[in-house]
Amino acid sequence: MQLWFLTAWRASLNTLAGGWSGEGSRLQAWRKVCLIVTFVLLTTILFRPHLMLPNRVYDWYFVVDITQSMNVPDYQVAGKSVSRLQIAKQSIRKTLSALPCGSRVALGMFTERNVVNVVEPVEVCAHFAALDQTVASMDWRMAWAADSFIAHGLYNALEQAPELGKQIRVMFFTDGQQAPPANPKYMPGYAGKPGDVQGYLVGMGKPVASKIPKLDEKNAVSGYWEQEEVQRFGNFGMAETLSVLAMEQGQHDRNAGHGPGTDLLNNAHLSALDEQNLQRLANTTGLNYVRLEQSAQSSSWATGLGMTAWRWADTDLRPWLAVPAIVCWLLYLLLTFSGSRWVKWLARRWSGIRLRSH
Repeated sequence: MQLWFLTAWRASLNTLAGGWSGEGSRLQAWRKVCLIVTFVLLTTILFRPHLMLPNRVYDWYFVVDITQSMNVPDYQVAGKSVSRLQIAKQSIRKTLSALPCGSRVALGMFTERNVVNVVEPVEVCAHFAALDQTVASMDWRMAWAADSFIAHGLYNALEQAPELGKQIRVMFFTDGQQAPPANPKYMPGYAGKPGDVQGYLVGMGKPVASKIPKLDEKNAVSGYWEQEEVQRFGNFGMAETLSVLAMEQGQHDRNAGHGPGTDLLNNAHLSALDEQNLQRLANTTGLNYVRLEQSAQSSSWATGLGMTAWRWADTDLRPWLAVPAIVCWLLYLLLTFSGSRWVKWLARRWSGIRLRSH
């Protein structure tokens, strides 16, 4: 494109130089050529031409944590408090707009120990409205359990990724809060090879602990979780022992990891970004850990060079035709008003450069 432009530019200036030497017919001929080419290009653009060409595209599996801690409104947008879940959804919707046609997107939601794949990979431009609406509809009330075992969910998403596509990357949005606190001795191991699935583990929220709101059926705040409530529901972790004696002494559920009153439950009714946990999981899986401070950041992460997937894709040719059309039109105007003083000066200067070069 640049070579074509320079060639046309030089030809037009040579024509102008020749025009001042008595070769006006060449000037008129070039004007006609520029006008015809511009007309042909603009007419072609009206038919919306497309062609299958090798394209730089991106394949993403966006997973959103929809547990209750994601309802903490510790983001500020235009002076208003916005929840982590809303910011995560805004980030994905902006990223959908930034992805080029030919890219594919899958969507998933996490709660308890599993990720549910709600949309299998589809082409982003053809299915943009459906993808955008699905993300906008994601809600904490879709959770099928109240627990939040981040490691299990992340590993589950990474297991699903190869089944969704060979070049699928994973972007997992979560605050990293384990609820209830899990016994470190019984954290699951990662069965995959670190780095086999590329992507980002996106940390949501602020490092300062905030109260977790209780929302009613209309998403209005009806109260906040208290320490006593969390301790009462804190019997659903991963058990260190299943003995009857231990259960009689306070471990009332077979899955209990911590009885009421333990240190790990003292602040479990508060929620903050658990960067230490997320960084550890990122190191284990080979993902990149990033902290989301503004919803627009995810677009640049998703379209980074390291996340590219090259393949043949339906390409809109209009931008490629518009550039030479504009150049031809500008050359036509230049040749039309070639009698102006500055064009004469430019033509003479170019002629002088040619003479000195020879």
